[in-house]
Amino acid sequence: MSFEHKRVDPTHADFVALVTELNASLVSVTNDSGESSFSAEEFDIQSDGCVVVYAEQIPVACGVFRRQIEGVCEIKRMYSKRSGAGSYLLSTLEAYATVKGYRKAVLSTRRVNVKAVEFYQRNSYVESEPYGKYVGVDRSICMSKTLQ
Repeated sequence: MSFEHKRVDPTHADFVALVTELNASLVSVTNDSGESSFSAEEFDIQSDGCVVVYAEQIPVACGVFRRQIEGVCEIKRMYSKRSGAGSYLLSTLEAYATVKGYRKAVLSTRRVNVKAVEFYQRNSYVESEPYGKYVGVDRSICMSKTLQ
């Protein structure tokens, strides 16, 4: 299956609809929607990026990155409901982040979300030191990857 993507604002209707599905999915896996970890109002078009992936013009995946510290972005709100779209999305976000000058990506997910942890491992992310609000939070796993 071939995919296309659009760089959008996090208030874009397709992004909002996919994030609503993501929130419900996360509640069923982790008992937490993850909504508190991302605010569209804090999105900075200069340093952050938001992508929606489409299959045959139907939105099937979404994600964002935002500035964490100099040269490092944080991947947030990753969601895919079509096989292959998640890998396409992640590589698209990583490429977009490198265009904006980032050399490293970090992320956090719940350890209980085994599907997500394994997905990131398959895509060359490795467990790394906790950062920000995840320091001392045992239920979370922080991961990182050097961007090319």
